[in-house]
Amino acid sequence: MTSPHELRIQTGKVWLDALHASPAQPRGLILCALPHIAQLRDSRDSHAAGFLHEAGFATLLVSLLTPYEAQHDSDAHYDIALLDQRIAALLEWIAHQPSLQGLPLGVLASDSVLGACIRQFAREPGDVSALVSRAGRPELAGAAPLRSLQVPLMMIVPEAASELVAPSQQAWKLLGGEKLWHTVPGASASLIEPGSLENASRAACAWFLRHMPAAER
Repeated sequence: MTSPHELRIQTGKVWLDALHASPAQPRGLILCALPHIAQLRDSRDSHAAGFLHEAGFATLLVSLLTPYEAQHDSDAHYDIALLDQRIAALLEWIAHQPSLQGLPLGVLASDSVLGACIRQFAREPGDVSALVSRAGRPELAGAAPLRSLQVPLMMIVPEAASELVAPSQQAWKLLGGEKLWHTVPGASASLIEPGSLENASRAACAWFLRHMPAAER
């Protein structure tokens, strides 16, 4: 495994902070996208990516909002159209990286970013092999994208996050493609309870392994 290195990726007029790590011969790439992550290298999300590294995946951990947007624009967090545009720009960037070309692609999305991903992949499934929601907000995508989505989706739902469970259940009923519901016992939305982040990370890893055969390089 190469040491994680920090990147800045241009999407439109802004540059997004990212952290990339890869084994020598990755079996695939997982784009891990959240609204905002402070201190990428030292974040819990970077720690969670370690489970994917152990399974042979490269990871690209990306904060979809700039630090300024996260601090000064309270609406940006739920601007699904904006997040959708940035997901599309990231996919375009990945497609033009020689070291990443040909790798199966999976996406792990949290919070409002999941709604943007569902919109994006319902409209343009492209080469995305699997999608995982980790404490995501699928209802923000809208009914039509939920019904149209065909990318296999795992919903990882914290049991104690009542603000997520009910909306996720409603969205679940609308999903038309392959899907799997995974509950993290006793966990809140932030997955800070002992063992909860590990539980979610192992479940996500199993879903990606199931739907992403090793790449032929």
